[in-house]
Amino acid sequence: MDSNNGHDDDTAPITAHILEKKRRKRRALKIGLYIIAGIVALGVFSVWLLHKDSIEAIRFGQGFLLSVKLRSLEIKNQRGENVLYGDLGSDLLATPYDHCWDITYEFYEDSCLQWRDKARLKVIKDDNLTSPCYTFHWEGLVPDFTIEDCFYLQGYSWYGYVTNTTDPWPILDLRLEERDYSKEYPLEQTEHIVPIWFGSQGVVIFVDSGHPFGISWNHTDKRQLCISSKPQQQVYFKPLNVLHYTVCQGKSIKDVYTVSRRHRLQKDTHAFSEQNQQQHIMPNPIYAIPTKEELPQLLDLMRRNESQCSLIELFDDWEGEYGNLSVDASISELLQDVILEAANQDCYLVLPVSPFFSYKSQHFKEGISKNYFIRDRQNLVTRMVKWRDHEGAVLDVSNSKALDWFVDHIRELIDHLGVISLKLLTVTLPPDSRFLDFNVSQLDYPRLFHRAMSTLNISLTLEFTSGFITAPVYIPIHMNFFKNSGYNCLNTSIPYSLVMGLSGYPLLTADIDEMVSSSTTDEMLELWIKVAIFFPQLKIPCTQLFYNNTMQELLQEALDLRSITLLPYLSQVWQEDPHLPIIRPMWWISPDDPVSRSINDQFLVGDKMLVAPVLCERTQRRVVYLPKGTWRGDDMKLIKGPKTIEVNVIDSNIALYFWREDSGNTESNN
Repeated sequence: MDSNNGHDDDTAPITAHILEKKRRKRRALKIGLYIIAGIVALGVFSVWLLHKDSIEAIRFGQGFLLSVKLRSLEIKNQRGENVLYGDLGSDLLATPYDHCWDITYEFYEDSCLQWRDKARLKVIKDDNLTSPCYTFHWEGLVPDFTIEDCFYLQGYSWYGYVTNTTDPWPILDLRLEERDYSKEYPLEQTEHIVPIWFGSQGVVIFVDSGHPFGISWNHTDKRQLCISSKPQQQVYFKPLNVLHYTVCQGKSIKDVYTVSRRHRLQKDTHAFSEQNQQQHIMPNPIYAIPTKEELPQLLDLMRRNESQCSLIELFDDWEGEYGNLSVDASISELLQDVILEAANQDCYLVLPVSPFFSYKSQHFKEGISKNYFIRDRQNLVTRMVKWRDHEGAVLDVSNSKALDWFVDHIRELIDHLGVISLKLLTVTLPPDSRFLDFNVSQLDYPRLFHRAMSTLNISLTLEFTSGFITAPVYIPIHMNFFKNSGYNCLNTSIPYSLVMGLSGYPLLTADIDEMVSSSTTDEMLELWIKVAIFFPQLKIPCTQLFYNNTMQELLQEALDLRSITLLPYLSQVWQEDPHLPIIRPMWWISPDDPVSRSINDQFLVGDKMLVAPVLCERTQRRVVYLPKGTWRGDDMKLIKGPKTIEVNVIDSNIALYFWREDSGNTESNN
C-alpha cells in the first residue's frame, strides 16, 4: 500500500500559489503595457492637438486669439474679459487655407494665413509686451479682390469721426450703411477725415495707410463696425495691398491713446522730435483776410494801432491764378504796404499755398513737359481735377524732382514776403489718380504734401487732413452754429476738437471763417470768443462784425485774460509733452469715471484746467461736472469732486473755468 494513502498531497497548495503568482505578474504586465500605451496615445494626441491649434488658431500673448477656421478674433484684457470680438474676411467662407510663418523678422512676430488663389492675411505684432498693437494686412491674389472685417461694438462707448453729421463724442444711435473714404471726382474735401475709433474698454481701431477703404457702422442689429476694401488696379500681377489697419489694446481708454500714438511714431520714419519742433503757441490771434477787398481796411486798422496779431493770413487766391506762385500784380503794391506796417508791430504773414496748377497759370506748361503732375488711367492731366471752379493739374508729391521744383518757388516767396507760416490748402483727388510711386494713393496726399513743405522749417497749418501726421501741425476746427430747440448753439465744436486731439493733432485753431455771415449776431460771436481763447490758436476774420465798440471791448477783455492767465499755462502744457492733446476729454484725469465718458460740452486744458463754456444763445444757467480732484472757480471756493454743480452764467465775466488744486495723481488706469 502506498505510504501516502489516506493523506493530503502537500504539493497542491504550493502549485496553486505559484500559478496565482504568475497570473498576478501577467496582469501587472498587462496593466503596465496599457499604461504605456495610454501615455503614448496621450502624447500623440497632445502633439496632434498642438499641431491642430497651430493650424486653426494663433495666440499672440495672453490677450489676442485669432481662430483661423472661423476667421474670428478675440481680444481679452488682463482680467480675462472679452473686450473685442471680430469676424475677418467674410468673403472667404468655406475656402481652404494654408498656414505659413515668416521668420525673417527679428523684432516682431509676423503670421501669414493664405487662402489659396484668393488672399493672404498678415498679422504683425508690435515689439511691446505690455500694451500690444496688431496690424492686419490683407493682400489680394486675384484681380478686384475685396475684403470686409467686422468688429462687434458690444455695450461700450465709442469715440471718433464717422460723418460730419454724426456726434463723435460718444457715437450714439448711428446706422451707417457705408461711408467711402475715397471720395469721387469732382467733390472737394471739406472736413478732417481721420479714421480712428476709441472704445471705452481700452481698445482702439484705426486705418493707418493710404489704401482706399470704406466703413459701415451699426447698420445691422449686431452693432458692428465694419472696414471694407475698395477695388484697385492690379499692377504687374503682384499681390495687391487691399486693406491695412491696426488694433491696439491698453489698460484704459487713456492708456490706449498713448499706445496707439507710440505705434504710429515708431512706424513713421519722418516722425518729429523735440529738436526739430517748429510750432509754438501764438500769443495773439491770427487775423484772416477773406478777400483782397479787406486789405485797405486792415492797413487802416494797423496804422491806427487797433489790431493785435501774431500773424495775418492772406486770402487763398492771392496768386490770381493758382499755380502762378507769385503775387497778383493788382495787389502787389498794397500788400507790400500791409507787410511793412505789420512788421513794425511784430506781425507777419501766413501764406496759403496749394499743389494745384490752373491750366491758365504760368507754370502749367512747364509742369506738363517735365511730368511733374499726377495723371489718370488714360495718362491725362488737364481733365483730371476741377478745384474751386478751376480746371488744372496737381503736383505729384511722390516725384522728388517735382517737389524740389515746387519747394524752390515757395522758398523764394517766403524770402520775398517775409512769410513765417504756411497754410497748406487741400485738393481732393479722384480715386484713379496715378502717382510716379505706385504705392501712393490719393488718401496719402495731405500727409506727403505736409512732409514736403516741412523741409522749409516753417510753421505749418493744414487746411484739412486725411489720416495721421506725426509731426506738429496746426489744424483748424471750423466752428459752426446749429439750431437746437430754436436757439443757435455751438454744439459740435467741442466734440470735434476732442476727436482731433485724440487723433494726434494737439495744435488746434479755433476758426470762425465759415460761421461769419450777415445773420451772425453779437451774442453768437461772444459765445465763440469765450470758447476760442482756450485753444492753442484762434483766428479772427477781418470783418465789420468785429469792429463795433461792444465786440471790440469784449474781444480785448478776452485777449487780456488769454495773455495774462492762459498763455503761460498753454505754453507749459505744450512744452511738457508735445505728443499729448492740449484740449483733452473729461475722462483724461479719471478714465474709469462713467460720467466723464459721456460729457461732450466741457473739456480740459492740460490736466489742471476745466472749461465749461456756454454753447447756446439765451442761456442763464448751466450744469458743470467736476471729476475727481479739488477744484477752484472764480469765487475762490474749493469744491471736492466728483460733483455736479449748477452755475449762473449771466454773472460770468468772460468764460467759465476751474483750476484743479490738488497735485496728486487722480488718474485711474485699472
